[in-house]
Amino acid sequence: MPEGIALPSRLASDAALPRAAESAAWAVLDTCLVGIGSAHVDRHGRLSGPGWLACPARNAPAEEDLATALLQAGAGYAQPTGQDRQCLAQRLAAETQARTARRGIWAEPSAVAPAGDEEAMAIRAGLFTVAEGRVLAAGGTRDRIFLNFGSSWRQDFTAMMEREDFATIMGDSLEPAMLRGTLVQVRGVVRAEGGPAIMLRRPGEIALLAGAQARAARGKRGGE
Repeated sequence: MPEGIALPSRLASDAALPRAAESAAWAVLDTCLVGIGSAHVDRHGRLSGPGWLACPARNAPAEEDLATALLQAGAGYAQPTGQDRQCLAQRLAAETQARTARRGIWAEPSAVAPAGDEEAMAIRAGLFTVAEGRVLAAGGTRDRIFLNFGSSWRQDFTAMMEREDFATIMGDSLEPAMLRGTLVQVRGVVRAEGGPAIMLRRPGEIALLAGAQARAARGKRGGE
């Protein structure tokens, strides 16, 4: 399992996703050589680590990052890890290219989950998910920040992060309240916390979508 990419599971609510991912992956891997770096066994018993791809039969000029090649083909989702930010930015850009071109999983409407639909999020429990929606409420406790995407915070979908991680993930220019009403994208494994939830731990696991950056900046100026 190459680091930096999450491949759709066969447990996905839409069987079209793993089929599309498999087809996209084979198109990348066919006739190529795959190498792995320092690997470890993950919690699912899989060998996981950085990988690279070499395709001499295609006259490819050099080895390339395996996760990036798979993402460009639309085989899965960029998954932030402890890697450097340059590598993450490259993989997120590859994912965006595939989504724009509707390659692989991005030809399927179910590739992105509606964050405001608690049932659609609940059936993704245990699965890596990319979800998009508008933050209806933002607040927190002494230890955690909560972003709610529905009107009932006890059962709607929630994105959470440790308060001490907020500035690292979101940047120093934002406060939690400024995210209220903002359209965002979040990614991670859905878990059950009363309602469905994703715990955000790293930069890249949440992104402000089109126009949201400008609104957040205006909110910051208005609060100064």
